[in-house]
Amino acid sequence: MARVSAIIAHQSEVGVYIMQAPNRSNSQKHDMSWAMLLSFAAVIVGALCLLHYNVLYTEGEVMQGLFTLLVGLVAGFVLIGFHQRLMAAWCIILLGGSLLIWQAYQSRKWTIIHEDVVAIVQFAEETKAKSGQYPTNLDRYSFKNAAVRSHIYRIEPEEPDGFRLTYFMNDPGTSYWYSSRTGFGYYPD
Repeated sequence: MARVSAIIAHQSEVGVYIMQAPNRSNSQKHDMSWAMLLSFAAVIVGALCLLHYNVLYTEGEVMQGLFTLLVGLVAGFVLIGFHQRLMAAWCIILLGGSLLIWQAYQSRKWTIIHEDVVAIVQFAEETKAKSGQYPTNLDRYSFKNAAVRSHIYRIEPEEPDGFRLTYFMNDPGTSYWYSSRTGFGYYPD
């Protein structure tokens, strides 16, 4: 026997009319609230927005544009909630969570490389203070993380009386550098 969720009786001249509210299907019984869906979306999309600027330094300008579109897509998944909020939540968690994990990994990689770059700059400045010249190679430098060595292109003199350290993150075609005259720089190829 079907469960009747609400009965509205109305008596008129002809007789009594009974209206039943439709029963909820199983998928709707286990759906989540709007507050929960919006909370998931706010936390994940908010975190992705905070990481948005880092994408420029970890991946480059083109990937930052793609990342922006994907963050918009994750935010747009809330609209699926008008049909089924649980499905919307899973879409937000899966795509948004994947983007968070990917960018967290890239930020960690950037931090590891940057830690050695800063130490190389200190090494170069100490070498200049002791010998009067910047180093022409990194043979005497001990890397904090051996994998960073493969990301360093070169250290070279820069006129007048300076040096330039060139390196990359993910794509060898995208150059990053530190110049003793101008500081840190980035150039996408």
